[in-house]
Amino acid sequence: MTKHNPTLEDRLHSKLKARPSPDFLQGPCQVFQGCKLNKAGHGGIRDAGKLKYAHRVAWEAIHGPVPMIDQRTGKPFVILHLCDNPACCNVGHMALGSQKENMQDCIAKGRHHIHSATMNKLTKAVELAASGMSAHDIAEELNVSPDEVERLLDFHVEDASIYAAEQIVFGHDAAEQMRRYRLIASYEAVIAVTEMMAASSSASAAPVASFS
Repeated sequence: MTKHNPTLEDRLHSKLKARPSPDFLQGPCQVFQGCKLNKAGHGGIRDAGKLKYAHRVAWEAIHGPVPMIDQRTGKPFVILHLCDNPACCNVGHMALGSQKENMQDCIAKGRHHIHSATMNKLTKAVELAASGMSAHDIAEELNVSPDEVERLLDFHVEDASIYAAEQIVFGHDAAEQMRRYRLIASYEAVIAVTEMMAASSSASAAPVASFS
């Protein structure tokens, strides 16, 4: 009788254990029970003598090799864990993204030190505008520039239809999570522009050195 040698995917699935996942995702987390490759908790499985990330093996078994570069950004692709569980190998809980999006994911889920101040500022600007407060008064309340407030409020208006559609298709929690990613990306753009404008103003206001 011929002995059957288990494939890499067979060995992977034999090491998975179902665990509860966030409500906005379908199906349980499939948590890898083998060795961990790093402190973050990503699982590792050996293939032809080499260790590979378990979640990457799971992804590639369904979707094929991960593209090296995102043609939109020129940056390397990474696999994001929407369930926030690095050991999870449920491909339905994963998405391709950039390292920047991975950092945005950390911020939105509370794994980065600036997430609270960032999200509070963005959310508060929208709430104050809804109460009838002017952009100038909101800027004073939040201790930011009126230009920053205007840009944040513009984002809120432009994003409204996307957010509403996502609520219908994916449900409230998932839509809120995706909106957070976009808010953070917008905030980064706002800060970059605001800081550039401030630097420009400072430079133009600085006294010109005289040489004699």
